[in-house]
Amino acid sequence: MERDRPPIGINSWLEEELYHQYLHDRKAVDESWREVFETNGQRTPALAAAPAERPASAAPPAPAPGEDAIPLRGGAARIAENMTASLAIPTATSQRFITVKVIDENRRIVNQHRAATGKGKISYTHVIGWAIVKALETNPALNHAYAESGGQGYRLARKQVNLGVAVDIPGKDGARSLFVPNIKNAGAMNFSEYMAAFDDIVARARTGKLTPADFQGTTISLTNPGTVGTFGSVPRLMPGQGAII
Repeated sequence: MERDRPPIGINSWLEEELYHQYLHDRKAVDESWREVFETNGQRTPALAAAPAERPASAAPPAPAPGEDAIPLRGGAARIAENMTASLAIPTATSQRFITVKVIDENRRIVNQHRAATGKGKISYTHVIGWAIVKALETNPALNHAYAESGGQGYRLARKQVNLGVAVDIPGKDGARSLFVPNIKNAGAMNFSEYMAAFDDIVARARTGKLTPADFQGTTISLTNPGTVGTFGSVPRLMPGQGAII
């Protein structure tokens, strides 16, 4: 089944996983996702048919002795497709080591004030996300994206910042997944509004309440470098995103 609607980018594997859950049990997914799957993301009902299978390759790769060739399915297949698509995006990677003493001290002062006024603490992720939003005011090119049409490259200059925030979610089988919903129009918010939007999207990610709209239109993302012990990593930039910080 072709679903004609805006893509959800790096999270497209999630859409496929939810779609297969929907085929097995329509009540297993949130109502917002059921509407997408039942209407092709449009106003008219979709055909009640199973999704078309991807074309099978002529033959699986010949494994070496002691190996098995296992076809990628579902989320793993979509992640591989997204990583392949990312190769078409011209990128540059820069790494910086910065001191965090000032960040840590300012966070401590802010949290003392928030505690005195009955508010919750802010995290380092809150602070860094907000720093990205404010930095884009003087460095807007980081929020721009690259696209091609007819062999011509284009810069997609954006005035709105949709900040993607990576949220680590444990699965029922013990595996963990990284969801990247975004805070819409974060550049137009003050800090209190940003905090509320940030906490809301993380809470909904952890309770399975995210909707397709939460994943669409990401312009720049805040991620983390990986597992404990990782000093740096190079994330894959998806079509439509200007940068991953």
